[in-house]
Formats: sequence, C-alpha cells, structure tokens
Amino acid sequence: MTQTTSFNGFTINLFQDEDGDWLAHLVEMPNVSAFADTPQAAIDELEIAWQGIKESYRKHGEEIPVLKMRSLSVN
Repeated sequence: MTQTTSFNGFTINLFQDEDGDWLAHLVEMPNVSAFADTPQAAIDELEIAWQGIKESYRKHGEEIPVLKMRSLSVN
C-alpha cells in the first residue's frame, strides 16, 4: 500500500476491469469513483470527483469527512 494525502485519509482501491480500463474508487465511499486508460489517469479523475464531493459538503454547510489512515490499494 502507498500513502496518499489527496483523499482526506480515505483508502483508494485501484483495479483494471475486464475491458482494460482502470477504475479507482474510495473504499469507504464506494459511490466516489472514476475510470481512465491508465492507473494514474484514474487516480487523477478520482481527485477531480473528490474535489466535487468536498465542494458539495461545503455548499451544504456539512463537515468534510476525514479518515486517519491514508493508503492506496492496487489489485
């Protein structure tokens, strides 16, 4: 596992699907996901999605969730 600070401590699961696309999602928030042609591009897209989620939390006056452990899981 690799440490990351970009996702407020949420665990990233990264895997390649049967069509060859790379899917990245936050394990603790499975509805936050992204896919791309390469592992890094999938993580970059996930970062964009996570920024959108955080903006929604801010807009609604809600606290942005943070987990203590930061890791990257590659299957």
